[in-house]
Amino acid sequence: MKSNRKLTTFGRHETFPLRYAWLTKGLEALLRHPGVFGDPEQAMVELGVGRNMVSAIQYWLQVTGTAEFAGGRGEATALGNALLGPAGDPYLEDEATLWIIHWLIAANAELATGFFWFFNRFAMPRFREEEVRAGLTEFVAQELQIKRSQSTLKSDCSTLLRMYTPAAERSEDHLDSPMAHLQLVDSEGGHGYRSMRATRPFMPPLALHFALTQRFHEDPQQPALPVHAVLYGGDDWPAPGAVFRLSEQGLMATLARVMDLYPRHYELRDTAGVHQIYRGDNLSTPLDVLRQHYQGVNG
Repeated sequence: MKSNRKLTTFGRHETFPLRYAWLTKGLEALLRHPGVFGDPEQAMVELGVGRNMVSAIQYWLQVTGTAEFAGGRGEATALGNALLGPAGDPYLEDEATLWIIHWLIAANAELATGFFWFFNRFAMPRFREEEVRAGLTEFVAQELQIKRSQSTLKSDCSTLLRMYTPAAERSEDHLDSPMAHLQLVDSEGGHGYRSMRATRPFMPPLALHFALTQRFHEDPQQPALPVHAVLYGGDDWPAPGAVFRLSEQGLMATLARVMDLYPRHYELRDTAGVHQIYRGDNLSTPLDVLRQHYQGVNG
């Protein structure tokens, strides 16, 4: 989860935003034929999509960490099984699943660098697409100190906005993007976009719980996270508050719900004047968080 500035990826989605059925369809195809993505012709038949969409499905499986590939073969990860397997939520019926998929994408700096940057580093509440592109271009040149073509960066910005923005008039290719339902990015009717921090009382507490649990388990030596870092980031770790576009009030209200629902997983303390979230003595693993949730939902 921590950003490694030497490992970056742009444009591998083939300009296709994630669609509702793609992750589950890809995982089911891998279960039947682990080598399916190594044979594009077979994959086109199995998945019922064109060649470029096959590549896009494989990419989104990798970005979300729900499948891994090596030597021309692939398989569902433990995360993929817990989240989208038969005991999870394969049809994305639980809204928490969408928020967790969003977190997995926006927290993946290595495979979805542009998405990581937008949700963790880009702070303009109102903007036009060209301002996003200019910001990403500056980030790539100044902070990553690498070169990427303008066409590649434009593709990332355009795909992200189409994937997250609800629109009355969508092209058929982007009609079925689940991320638009999260209301994290909105169109301002030809005047640009907005992506603003808010309280988001409708956001399932499970999403923040999963993100915090994953953050603590990725950095086991870290006993506590400053609330400011969880809200704004500022280092190379993804910040749940930024990824979920939560205001400070929204983060604290959602955290209170998490602490009520999942006792002894976290403690909120002031240490030397710094508001911090401490790992509790009952902190689950990210996989256990998912398994326990879906067992309760499906049980």
